[in-house]
Amino acid sequence: MTQKRVMDHVRGRWLSYLIAIVTFVTGTIAGAVAVKAMPLEQQQDLMGYLNKYIDGILVGNVQPAAWQSVLSANLQLVGLLWICGLAVVGVVGILVVLFLRGFIIGFSVGFLVTEMGTRAILFAAASVLPHNLLAVPLLIASGALGIAFSLRMAFGQKTRGSRDPHPVVPYSLSALVVACLMFVPSLLEAFVTPVFIKAVVNLF
Repeated sequence: MTQKRVMDHVRGRWLSYLIAIVTFVTGTIAGAVAVKAMPLEQQQDLMGYLNKYIDGILVGNVQPAAWQSVLSANLQLVGLLWICGLAVVGVVGILVVLFLRGFIIGFSVGFLVTEMGTRAILFAAASVLPHNLLAVPLLIASGALGIAFSLRMAFGQKTRGSRDPHPVVPYSLSALVVACLMFVPSLLEAFVTPVFIKAVVNLF
């Protein structure tokens, strides 16, 4: 039953999800390409910071971020997407947020692969993959909800089967659900990802 409701939800807002996914993927590609455009000096500086970070992990000087701060950052992002969705012009803000999130991930993975070669596959999988497997779909869903709501307000579209005279209520409740689910990737980023990173670094 739950799966059917999710599928109906996505089908009813397929265009919004498509826009959100394409924007995120475009940002990811742009981030990976941007690595190639970086001056050599900047690449060397970033690699120096990365080496210091890895050395700090090995000697135990680098402490993982507190889960409260990770959760706060994720909730602020969801809140920003929700606020942008309340205004028609806020669609642009949603697209910018999704693009930048994709850009950051693409740049991070692209830089690691460029500088570290095959070792980067393990390091990127350990540092980027665990929490983003959940965080990225949740952010895309949050962005898609905002886009769908904005388009509905702009063009007077009504969600199929919905008779709610106050559409902001279900939209806000959906955003609240996403915010609650963000607890999971936040905990993964704070407690699981650092363990994976340390395990991979010790292999180097």
